[in-house]
Amino acid sequence: MSDWASLRRARVPEWFAAAKFGIWSHWGPQSVGRSGDWYARHLYGMRPGSEPWERRRAERQQAHHEKHFGRGGAKDLFSRWRAERFDPGELMDLYTAAGARYFVALATHCDNFDLWDSRLHPWNSVRVGPRRDIVGAWRRAAREAGLPFGLSFHQNWTWRWLDVATDRAWDGTGLDPADLYPEEHPPGAKPPQHVAEHFYARVREALGRYRPDLVYLDDTRMPFDEGSVVECDPPSPLGLELLRDYYDKNPEGIVTIKQVPDEDRTAVVLDCERRQLDDIQPHPWQFDTSDGEWFDCEDDSDLFHPRKTSRQIIHTLIDVVSKNGCLLLNIPQRADGTVDDRARTLLAEVGAWLEVCGEGVYGTTPWLRAGEGATGLGGTRGYEGYNEADHAYGPGDVRFTRRGETLYATLLGWPRGTASITSLGTTTGLLRRRPRRVELLGHGPVGWRLAPEALHADLPPEPPTTAAYMLKIT
Repeated sequence: MSDWASLRRARVPEWFAAAKFGIWSHWGPQSVGRSGDWYARHLYGMRPGSEPWERRRAERQQAHHEKHFGRGGAKDLFSRWRAERFDPGELMDLYTAAGARYFVALATHCDNFDLWDSRLHPWNSVRVGPRRDIVGAWRRAAREAGLPFGLSFHQNWTWRWLDVATDRAWDGTGLDPADLYPEEHPPGAKPPQHVAEHFYARVREALGRYRPDLVYLDDTRMPFDEGSVVECDPPSPLGLELLRDYYDKNPEGIVTIKQVPDEDRTAVVLDCERRQLDDIQPHPWQFDTSDGEWFDCEDDSDLFHPRKTSRQIIHTLIDVVSKNGCLLLNIPQRADGTVDDRARTLLAEVGAWLEVCGEGVYGTTPWLRAGEGATGLGGTRGYEGYNEADHAYGPGDVRFTRRGETLYATLLGWPRGTASITSLGTTTGLLRRRPRRVELLGHGPVGWRLAPEALHADLPPEPPTTAAYMLKIT
């Protein structure tokens, strides 16, 4: 038997600590609806006990589904998903050009549809829909590009996510809906042990076949254990056994979950969904977000997460990296497997910035403090309580990273004339050596002077990069 004490001997591998920026393909049959997240649940309409944001969305999703697809259910989306223009090699080239250093593919979402040729679960992408091993195609493309490869699993939510399903009759697929939807149960009832056993058997099947470097589990603790979003009765210990076996076979692998006590942050890596942290963390962690909704969405109303700009992505990236984190960015794909021109432009702009400033991102470690400035993260925002936002950073907002004896100070706003970095003033005592040289990346050396109140750097009339401006202090 494994326990948390024994698992704490694991260490976060260097490849992840150094990577800093990854791309996620959170893509599957729900993309057919072109109506954003939670579609497979909300197409059934509002349910008692739903939060206000969920009630609004469920009403909208049900009307949208009936208009475009009739009165079918979640299982009817699967045969409509064809992925007919899916070219993983072309997309991987796009992502590596954008500066991604690892890649994560969706294995199974809460809709309980496996994106690989599962021998344990008939509702999968080889038998229905694309008739293709999507995970296998992604893995080959990632390996050919030299990127670490990850898989994300979310079907631990299915018990409480698809309990609303009403279309439980057999249809033309020849597959039994009882293998897809959870057994009917009262709201809030805990699942029996066989639900956890089947979940972990499928996860183990995927891990054994594709050997991912990263395993993303969408849960607050190990699925079906105490504190999980869907806790078994009694809590299941199978998650700890999975961790032990995974690390035995993949000593350079990592597993991420959503809530991790400080003492367990080597046994599992903390993942923060759309939630930025306030300060430097003692161990590498991951911030995950999306360019808009997790799934493709044609609606830009306030029911949905807005699309992002490259400026926001760059600001988020350097903020997360300054605090010892990595940014995992989802790029929503259309049902046919392509990404739109807006996403391609965003990726190109992020890649252009990293081409100039990547040396202050990749392979860096936090400095003595993450940053300075008056613009904080603020309170929670958005209908799901997330705190990410397009913050109005100004010239006084700075983030720090370091590589050996070199310190990088990234200005999140462009100061006209002179940048003044108060953390580097002589009175703070934080700058342990006098600088020899100060450069503005993309421009070259700049004049500077060290004063009690700040290090002052003279800037050119126009910035050499967009969104953020990196000073290299040697």
